[in-house]
Amino acid sequence: MDGFTLAFSEITLVLFTTLAPSGAVAYLIMGLPVLTGQARGEAARRLNKWSCLPLVVAMVGLIASATHLGNPSNALYVFMGVGRSPLSTEVFSAVIFLALAGVFWLYSFAEHPRAGLQRGLLAAIDVAIVAFVLAVAFAYHVDTILTWSLPLVPVSLGLNALFGGPLLALVGFAVADFDAGRRGTRVLLALATAAWAANVVVYAVLGLQLQGIENELVSAADLVAGYPAYLAAFALLAVAALALAWRAEAQSARRGLMEGQNAEAQDAHRRLLARLATASILAFAALFLMRFTFYMSHLTLGLGV
Repeated sequence: MDGFTLAFSEITLVLFTTLAPSGAVAYLIMGLPVLTGQARGEAARRLNKWSCLPLVVAMVGLIASATHLGNPSNALYVFMGVGRSPLSTEVFSAVIFLALAGVFWLYSFAEHPRAGLQRGLLAAIDVAIVAFVLAVAFAYHVDTILTWSLPLVPVSLGLNALFGGPLLALVGFAVADFDAGRRGTRVLLALATAAWAANVVVYAVLGLQLQGIENELVSAADLVAGYPAYLAAFALLAVAALALAWRAEAQSARRGLMEGQNAEAQDAHRRLLARLATASILAFAALFLMRFTFYMSHLTLGLGV
C-alpha cells in the first residue's frame, strides 16, 4: 500500500485534525473580549451569537472523525477508554468542549443573561479548549508507529492550531462587526505568522527525520515521496493567506477614517470580510495538505505499514 492510499483511507481524521484544533482556538480568541470585559452590551451579544462560526468548524471536524468509528454504537467503547486510550481522551475532551460551548451559545440568547455566569462558562470552555488541543496533539503519539512517535509531531499540530485559529477568529470578528482594535488585530496576525514560520522549520526537520525511518518492507521517505514539494506548497499557501490577512488589516485601519460615509464603509467591510474569509480558506488548505502527509507517513514496526 502506498502513502497516498493510506492517507486517503484516513481522510476523515485528516479533516478532523485540520479543522477542530483551529476552530477551538478561534472560539477561545472570540470569547476573550467578553471574558475580559472589553466587549459589553450589544458588542458582546454579537460576539456570543457569531461564536457559532468557529464552533461549527470544530463540529464539522468532529463529525468527520465520528465516521471513522464505522458504527455509531462504537462510540460507547470510545468513552470507556478515557484516561487509558489517548484517542478516547481526545474524543472525550472534544465532546466536553462542544457541550460547554453549545450551552454557552444557547444561554447567550436569554433575555437577560448574567454576565458573571457567562464569564464563568467562558473560563470553563477555555480550559476545555486547552485540554482538547493538547489531547489531539498527543493522541497520535504511538510507540509502534515509528513516524508518529517523533517529538515534533505534537508540536506541529499545536502550531497548526495557532496558525489557523487566529485567522478564523478574525473572520468571526468581521462577521460580528466587532472591532478588535488595530493592536489586537496585529497581535493575532503576528501570532499566526510566528506559528507558520515555526511550523515550516518543524515540518522541514520532520521531513529530514523521515529519511532515516524504515521497517522491513518500506521506508517512510518512499511513503511520502515528494515531501519537499508538499512543504513548499504549504509554505506558499500559508504566505498567500497571511498576505491577504495583513492586507485586510491595513484596509480595516483605513476603514476607521470613513465614519459617516455609510455606503462606502459597508463596501469596505464587505471587501474586508472577503479577504479574511479567503485567507482562512487558504490557511485550512495549507494545514490539510500537511495533515495529509502525516497520514501518508504511517509506518509501523515489523512487517507492515
